[in-house]
Amino acid sequence: MAIGYKNLILIDNSRSVGEPNFLLCKETAKYICENAGTEDSCRIAVFGEDIEYLTDYTKDVSVLTSGIDEIEMRDRDTYVTDNLVNIITEWEEQDVACRNIILFTDGQEEESVLHANEELYYMLQEAGYPVYVVQSVESRNLPASRNLSAISRISGGKLLLTEFEGSEGGSEKILGDRILEAINGAREEAMLSESPVLQEPAAEEATETETDEVDGEEETSGDGYEEMYIASDHDDTVNAGNASMTEQAYITKDAYASVDNAPIIRNTDRKTGGVGLNVIFPAAGLLFALIFAVVVILVMRRNVRSDRRDKRVLAGISSDLEREARIAEDAEDYDCSTFKLSEEYGATRLLEQTDGGYDITLEDCADPTRLYRASCEDSLIVGRAHGLCDIVIDRDDSVSGRHCELSVRNGCWYVRDLQSSNGTKVNNQKVFQELLLKTGDILQLGQSVLQVSI
Repeated sequence: MAIGYKNLILIDNSRSVGEPNFLLCKETAKYICENAGTEDSCRIAVFGEDIEYLTDYTKDVSVLTSGIDEIEMRDRDTYVTDNLVNIITEWEEQDVACRNIILFTDGQEEESVLHANEELYYMLQEAGYPVYVVQSVESRNLPASRNLSAISRISGGKLLLTEFEGSEGGSEKILGDRILEAINGAREEAMLSESPVLQEPAAEEATETETDEVDGEEETSGDGYEEMYIASDHDDTVNAGNASMTEQAYITKDAYASVDNAPIIRNTDRKTGGVGLNVIFPAAGLLFALIFAVVVILVMRRNVRSDRRDKRVLAGISSDLEREARIAEDAEDYDCSTFKLSEEYGATRLLEQTDGGYDITLEDCADPTRLYRASCEDSLIVGRAHGLCDIVIDRDDSVSGRHCELSVRNGCWYVRDLQSSNGTKVNNQKVFQELLLKTGDILQLGQSVLQVSI
């Protein structure tokens, strides 16, 4: 019995695809729906930031083609990685199989804020859902092509381009046939891998009653059904006086018909080999010793990390106190007086311009004595990694190595998340793109909450 697949057809309808390629993708999707296997069903969806399902899984070609005809191009951002991760996660939670993804896109997407490409690659490798990609190449994008190539290759799918040699006419048929051939090839491989090879019984052995002599005993099989003989890969002869016994396996017709044409092989060899207690106990002892050693190592590493963190905290507090004292001393010596300009100027001017650029201060809301001050003319990196960041927050493991970027333009400060693990928020609003900062804003990096002063 052939395997029936459910094909999810995802169509990128953002304007970056281009009108000619968009029409070609729609026609190719129609061709796939019209020529899919009789046991297969399809579902149509478009995607941008989220997925919009236009039909359910169905074999009704008129419903599918009608849904494709209704698709129009939009001005929208596209997130390929996030949407594929969400689909695979949902399928894995439902524990479904025999699913394919047929993806039509140019591969151009906004910078992912939820999932990294490497996370998607790992999920594709583990899940076993092939992704067949048709990439629009009106304006070739090398990074996008690499990403789509990795998606199709790792998942066991296929990557095709809308522009290829000889693509002047009938391109939708050529693209559709290649995808359907790949799906049918995977179907045949799956069926072959699940079907055991049965050896036909010899003519002289196909008798209604079989007699096996084992140690002088007779065993007769005449219960009203025939048995097919399957020779084992090797024959072991057991001598008992002048009698010999050959390893054999049998499969009954009743068992064959009971599980949807999936044969059940019953081994009738009386010699049962097992693992003795002299093997089990040493193996179990070795396993417990290994687990105990791993637990001890993890506890020791945790204690070392805790000691290092405490030392960094004490060193950081001491450094903060020294810096506060130095700032207070500088403030006493610094002349902050101003004077009024004559009327001929008609304006005020800056008395002194420092070379440090624009200043920003981040005050830890949990500990107001902990301040992070910096000055720049372009941008700063904030994170946990020493040597990679301008402002280092190493007291909180939820802060990524390079968590966010603070940049200044025309005297205004902006914040941008750098694909951190726990995200960046401003006034409890998650940062998906660059946001303007002002004095009094609450900036949250992971679990660290900081008040901004500019």
